[in-house]
Amino acid sequence: MKKWKQTILGVGLAVVLAALPISVYAMEDGAYTVGRTTSYANPETNKTVDGGTNIALGDSMADSIVEDNALVEQSNGKTYVTLGIGLISNVKNVRMQIKGNDGKYRNAELTQTGTCERDGDTCNHYRFEVDAAENYISPILFVEPMGRDVQFFIKLKMETAQKGNGNFVSQMIKAEEKPASKEEKSKETTPEKPKEDKKKTTTKSEEKNSTGTIAIGIVAVIVIGSAVVFIKKRK
Repeated sequence: MKKWKQTILGVGLAVVLAALPISVYAMEDGAYTVGRTTSYANPETNKTVDGGTNIALGDSMADSIVEDNALVEQSNGKTYVTLGIGLISNVKNVRMQIKGNDGKYRNAELTQTGTCERDGDTCNHYRFEVDAAENYISPILFVEPMGRDVQFFIKLKMETAQKGNGNFVSQMIKAEEKPASKEEKSKETTPEKPKEDKKKTTTKSEEKNSTGTIAIGIVAVIVIGSAVVFIKKRK
């Protein structure tokens, strides 16, 4: 009976742990693609930061402008997130605020690592360091048709983390070695011809020259001999 209860408790604990969000610090160093959620209002206050009042429209815009998956990279205790921000033809001055482990938001230093296409427009990839991947991220974009900054919030769904970098450029995954070119493959598969022995080549050449000289000498002797015989007969 006691063992049976322990088994049930163990299984129950495993189920609970499996349901908990994956902490990036519990994962091995590397790159992971992670799903995300977006919201126009701050999820912790249910109020907008930029003064907008149409939350439904803001939610729709935030969801359409951010790529469906983010890239989370961990290495030597540091964590980096890469987000895809789309509709670049209508957006400029992209900034990113991140919530620190102290609960305060601060500006992040962005690095553009790549670009892709999303909904028929350009989508830029921005990489930045975070205290923890579970913390809120708040992009700020100047939306030209609206003529003002728009700020919204992103929460990464760490329970969806899958190893790999998707369509992002990862600093944690080394580029694969370039395949060998046709010339290099030809060099690898075609054995080199053995070098000829210079001494042997010289000897053959000398023998050839010597043979030619002897032949010329014999012809000359025959010609001279014939000429002598002819002169004697004539006399």
